Amino acid sequence: MRTLKSYKMNKFFKLFLIALATLSIVSCTSNSTAETEELRDYKVQYKADLDSIDKYIDTHYFTVDGDYNVTMAKIPTGGTQQSIRQQTQFPLLNKTIYVEEHDVTYKVYYLKLREGTNKRPSIADSIHVSYRGTLLTDTQFDYSQNPIWFQMQDVVSGWGVIIPEFKTGTYDTAAGPNPVNFQNYGAGVMFLPSGLAYYQNSSPTGSFGTYAPLIFSFKLMELRYKDHDLDGILSKDEFIDNLSDPHDDVYDTDTDGDGLANMFDIDDDGDGVK
Repeated sequence: MRTLKSYKMNKFFKLFLIALATLSIVSCTSNSTAETEELRDYKVQYKADLDSIDKYIDTHYFTVDGDYNVTMAKIPTGGTQQSIRQQTQFPLLNKTIYVEEHDVTYKVYYLKLREGTNKRPSIADSIHVSYRGTLLTDTQFDYSQNPIWFQMQDVVSGWGVIIPEFKTGTYDTAAGPNPVNFQNYGAGVMFLPSGLAYYQNSSPTGSFGTYAPLIFSFKLMELRYKDHDLDGILSKDEFIDNLSDPHDDVYDTDTDGDGLANMFDIDDDGDGVK
């Protein structure tokens, strides 16, 4: 069981990087909150979201090509395709996470198509991913075939639950139109209840409304370990559980009790020495 403390959620519930707007890419960026609708109860909404997700994985199947691109479709009447839940090539997995601010224990389904072979990210790092976002109607709302850099602190919280279960791969460089060739990267699919996605926020392009469960397929190509306070110690090494449980204590490991998390405190033991 993983727990997200309430004051962490201010960071975890940011939507995808606003900075991407400067690149003219609609990539899960922050958008306005529905002001005319009263905020729904998180427990009630989660129950509805989980019911919708369960129905989806029981009525849909998927295919994966050699580059780990995923296509999902509804099983037609009389169809013999195995559902996402029933198929065994890539068994359906799930993780649970308790969000203290919501007082909800979320179950997050995901598929591990390939774990990856290299480095595993923590919630404190930056990741280089290609991805596709769809609704439970199978409507695509976002897509980036070419990898994009995101800071894990700035993505929707569901990514922080699932991405650390994967590793990066390897790559080589060459001259020509495709200078980087990624191999052995982690690839997967996550099914997010709205409380771990945008919740009361809707798409800035109008592609989906509020309280929408989302599906993301993704490929984790590379990562950058961060040193937020530039003290020479990687941020992933400055909180208690490190990569064994990247959600515990990333923002509240505070050795000297000064109210500043170690990863942002160049003198985290309070001895006056960096």
